[in-house]
Amino acid sequence: MIRDLVVYPDKRIGIVSTDVRVFDDELIELLEDMKDTMNEHKVDGLSAIQIAVPACAMIIKKSDGEYLEIINPRIVNHNGSKTTLEETLYLPNIAKDITRYESFTMVYQDRYGNDKSMFVDGELSPLIQRKIDYIYGSSFIHKFNPKGRKDIENELAGKGSKGSFESYDNLSRGEYFMSMSSKLLFLEFLTLFAPIFNPSTDTLNNLFGYDKIASIVSILLVIIYFAYSKYEATTRLSCTGCQVINFMTRSLKYTLITIILFIASYYIVNPN
Repeated sequence: MIRDLVVYPDKRIGIVSTDVRVFDDELIELLEDMKDTMNEHKVDGLSAIQIAVPACAMIIKKSDGEYLEIINPRIVNHNGSKTTLEETLYLPNIAKDITRYESFTMVYQDRYGNDKSMFVDGELSPLIQRKIDYIYGSSFIHKFNPKGRKDIENELAGKGSKGSFESYDNLSRGEYFMSMSSKLLFLEFLTLFAPIFNPSTDTLNNLFGYDKIASIVSILLVIIYFAYSKYEATTRLSCTGCQVINFMTRSLKYTLITIILFIASYYIVNPN
């Protein structure tokens, strides 16, 4: 199925993609849709975020017509530098000279979750690096200083695409709930050291009272984070099961930390 592209000035392109953790039929469907979209627009590369799916996945079409499916890519080594003229679907009718690694080694996974590695050079090198940029919430526009970005804004405006490259908040608003939870849990962790200083029973009671409240509030914040992140992803993006699993995994992690800290507080801080 051909998907709609995220095109300037749509700022969803700046959302940092999450790692794919579930290799299932939904992922395969996404990859096939990416291929269909590439063929429709006659391009040789596409990242999932370019069709509004924030997953670390990309498709590259090699010169022999074969497709290279790259999931969760990481550059582990690189050599030299090379400047080439680049174009991208996100910035219509814009071509700029961009300097990137001349060659690099990449580790990644295939559609089945098998670990792979690949040495990349030649024409594939700048193409894959550009798609990796998108995975991390960037594009070649971030290679330019503020004046250079403004010049490109004006160039796009002259071609009928008005917008700006002002900073995009890569953080989901759900992250604020997790940030609050982290602060509460950090303070709760610090209370575990209170007995070292031989405080009074009243002080320990007050600290343990804080720990109980912090644990309850933290659990509530985690629940709100999961619910809001899922809502946000389904309304702003084409959310997949991969993202839901990511939200769930993080929520369970924070819940487990909260439980462990409260149990520790019960035995260490609680004076009763």
